[in-house]
Amino acid sequence: MRGHVRPVSGRALRRILRPLLAEAIAPEGARSSMRMMKDVKKSGPLGQALWVLGTVMLGWVVTGCGPECVDRYDCANKLGSPEEGRRYVCESNQCVVRDIDAPPAPEADAGTSPDAGADAGTPPDETDAGTPPDETDAGTDAGTELTCADLPHDPKLGTLRLRAGFTSAESAPFPTGISAITPLVGSATPVLYGLLGEDKSIFALGTWPNIAASTTPLYPVVAPADQGVTTYLSNYLTSDGTRLLAGYTKGDVSGNLALYDLSSPGDSSYVSSTGNYSVVGVKDTFLVNSLSLEAQGGSTAAIYALKTRSAPFQSSTLATFPAAAQFSGYNALASNGVAVFGYAASTPTDDNPYATTNYLHAVSPATYTSALSAGTSVDLNSADTPEFFKSLDVIYASGFGAGVAIQRGGLDESYNPRTESIVRVPLSPTGSEGKAVNVGDIEPVLDVVDACTRVLLTAPLEEDLLVGVQDKNGRRLVRLQLRTP
Repeated sequence: MRGHVRPVSGRALRRILRPLLAEAIAPEGARSSMRMMKDVKKSGPLGQALWVLGTVMLGWVVTGCGPECVDRYDCANKLGSPEEGRRYVCESNQCVVRDIDAPPAPEADAGTSPDAGADAGTPPDETDAGTPPDETDAGTDAGTELTCADLPHDPKLGTLRLRAGFTSAESAPFPTGISAITPLVGSATPVLYGLLGEDKSIFALGTWPNIAASTTPLYPVVAPADQGVTTYLSNYLTSDGTRLLAGYTKGDVSGNLALYDLSSPGDSSYVSSTGNYSVVGVKDTFLVNSLSLEAQGGSTAAIYALKTRSAPFQSSTLATFPAAAQFSGYNALASNGVAVFGYAASTPTDDNPYATTNYLHAVSPATYTSALSAGTSVDLNSADTPEFFKSLDVIYASGFGAGVAIQRGGLDESYNPRTESIVRVPLSPTGSEGKAVNVGDIEPVLDVVDACTRVLLTAPLEEDLLVGVQDKNGRRLVRLQLRTP
C-alpha cells in the first residue's frame, strides 16, 4: 500500500474545513491568522488552492444550507476522530457520539491456504456432502479460520516483524490512555512523562523500565480560561531539560503551550501559539512548528524558538519553510543534535484531490544554535539543510539515535492513523564547521504484518526508540536498539 494515496483523515479535513469556516465569518483583519489548522498531516492553512469540497462547504456556511452529515464518515471528516472507545453516528442529519460495542475477533486467515472447493478426503467426481449442488464452496472450512487469539505472539512485539539490524531490548507495561510520552532531556536516568488524553494533563510515569501511571496529574494542558471549551490536544509531549511542554488548539486554530516547571511547579505557565502541531526541546529552548508563538508569526507555518533559560521567555522565528509549504509538519531530534523540521503541502491526484505530502529537512546543531544566538533565521532552501524525505504516508517522526524514525501508514475505518511500518534515516553533522548534514540510506526497522498487533506511538530514549504496542496481551512499551555489528 505504500505510495498509494489514502483517504484523507478527519483531522486532515478539519484542516480544510476550519479555515474555510473561519474565512467565511472572520473579519478581514483576522483572516490571515485563520488560514491554518491544528495538524500537519491533519491540519494546516488552505493556501492558494480552494478545492471543490472547500467551495461546497463555504457555500453551506454562507447560505446556511446543508445537513451536518449524511453518514458517520461526514462526522469524522468534519469533527475529527472521536475519543477512544467512542464512535460517530449520523442521526437526523446531526452528528452524535456513541460508545463502541466490543469488536468481534479479527477474521484474518494467518496463512491457511484457500480451500480448493472440495475436502481433501472427497473422491473425484463426488459432491462434497456439505456443499449443495450448483453452489460454490465458500473456499475455507469454518474450522480452519484463525483469529488473533489463535496466533502466536512474541511477548514484546506481538506479531510485528523486526528487520535485520535492530533488536528489541526490555519492555514495560504501557498505561492505558497515555497518548504521548517523553524522556527528560539531559537526565542521567531515563525518567519518563506522559500525556493522558482523557484528562488532558501531564503525568509522571516513572524511571524506565519501572513504568506506572501516577494518579496525580502534574499540570493541566488546557489553560483555565479554556476549560469547558472544545479543545484539541496536539500529539506531542517534550522537554527542554527542566520543563515539560504540551499544547492544544481550539476550533478557531488559536491555542496555547503548557509549560510545566519540574523544579518549581509554581512557575508553570501557558504561552500562546496558534496552530501548534509539533515541538521538540533542546537545552533551555523549545523548537515549535506552528503558525505563531506569542507575537511572532500569525498566518504562515514556520519554526519558532521559545527560549526558557530565564523569565520572561523569549520567542523568535528560527526557520521559514520553502515557498511550497502550506501546512506545518513534523519536528524530531536525533541524539547527536540534528533537528528535523517538517512541513506539508497539498499534492492532489485524480484519486484523491486532498492528498498531502510531508517533507522533512535536516538541520545540524551548529546551524540552528548559531541562529538562536544571533537571532537570525535558518534557510531551509540551503544545501546545508537538505530535504531528505518526502511521502504521502508519513504519520509521525521521532529521534532514533543518530537519526530519525519515521512512522509510515494510513488510516483505519474510523480515520485514526494506523502505522504500517517504521523506517530510520541516519543523520549526522558534516562539512565546514559541522553546519551541513550527511543523510544515510533509509533503513527498514519494523513492519506491521496483520491487524493483530498495532503500533500506538514512538518516542526517543537516549540512543534508542520506544515503541508503544497493543495486541491481545495488552499495551506495552518496547525498547528498540541498533544491533551492534
